[in-house]
Amino acid sequence: MPAPLVSQAWADALEPGIREWFWLGFNRRPSLRPSIFNVLSSIKDTEHYENFGAVALDAWNNFSATGKPSTVGYDRGYKTNIQNQTFAVELPIRREFLEDNLYNNIVNPTMMLGDSAALKMETDAASVFNNATSASYLGGDGVALASASHPNAPDVSGTQSNAGSLTLTPANIETSRLAMWAYTDDKGGLIGAMPDTLIVPPALEYAARQAVLSSGDPTTANRADNPRQGAYNIIVWPFLTSTTRWFLVDSVLMKQKLFWQDRVPLDVHLKQEDTSVFATWIARMRYGFGFTDWRWTFVNN
Repeated sequence: MPAPLVSQAWADALEPGIREWFWLGFNRRPSLRPSIFNVLSSIKDTEHYENFGAVALDAWNNFSATGKPSTVGYDRGYKTNIQNQTFAVELPIRREFLEDNLYNNIVNPTMMLGDSAALKMETDAASVFNNATSASYLGGDGVALASASHPNAPDVSGTQSNAGSLTLTPANIETSRLAMWAYTDDKGGLIGAMPDTLIVPPALEYAARQAVLSSGDPTTANRADNPRQGAYNIIVWPFLTSTTRWFLVDSVLMKQKLFWQDRVPLDVHLKQEDTSVFATWIARMRYGFGFTDWRWTFVNN
């Protein structure tokens, strides 16, 4: 005979449903985080990322001159520490909800909890972009992600800029693209940035699509051929809070310099307690996120 719904038994019987409803809520909308961040596993409280300088291009010339290859060395760049934070909430479920067939009082809050976890993670991911110009959110080089004064390297003088104030138009996309093409490494050599993606808020989706997807140039009266058609991907991210800030990015470099690290993946489990009246489920996750270099984007604010 089945066990009566007493003590721990009712909560144990309910747990598979709790997990299913939680993940249904979590997966309600697709996340853009994996498309933007390099998502990694983490094995400690804080992960340390070291940047290194470039190889001087003239090092390649030594072999033809001497018959011996040069031994390359890397100057140390800026160090970035990304600490994992713990996030947890509890969801109590009253035993009476199960006894009285009040399943909506169980299903709906559980799905909402899963949805909230997804929203928390997506909002945190977008905060890198939303705080791109904030002096309270600095990179390893001591300035914000978008700055007119990025230092070249710890032991190299001079600065570079990846910050502008241009509106989203075809001409300004080209201006930003040329600025990215001019990014240099610590040796003064071009890094070969290849901007291929626009990341925009919903308010700028129409302008972005018109600029890079239409076959006719939207800035010409006769709709001349648009040379930018198909040259850029567009990511529309509802979690971007500014309606005017847009990001031109090199998607390959972005994945090399923008990190999301999962220390403990999101999970929901039953709390060990007296379940004669209610049972509590705990949703918990640990993660960190951040960027190790700025050269993957040009930001217009």
